[in-house]
Amino acid sequence: SDVVKDGEIGSDYTTTEKKFDGYHFVRMGEFSADKTGQVAEGTKHVVYVYAKNPEKPVEKKGSVDVKYITKDGQVLEDVSSVKDNAPVGEDYTTEEKSFDGYH
Repeated sequence: SDVVKDGEIGSDYTTTEKKFDGYHFVRMGEFSADKTGQVAEGTKHVVYVYAKNPEKPVEKKGSVDVKYITKDGQVLEDVSSVKDNAPVGEDYTTEEKSFDGYH
């Protein structure tokens, strides 16, 4: 939008960086006129360059179950949850159990 239109040559102009949701100011455009200055003959373009804000990384989650079986696949104790929907990298602990007639 025009900051000054048909302004008197040599008069001052001022522009300001604005805030936009989801974006942040990066730099002035490569061929941008200064943020503030004096009106000159012709048209000056003041260009503010913005970048989209990075999205928050999605936290990776995982689950751990434990099940106790014999060598041939017979279930001694069915599946139970150790961790459910826990952050990746979180510690967990399981334990060896005793079952009559098995080692």
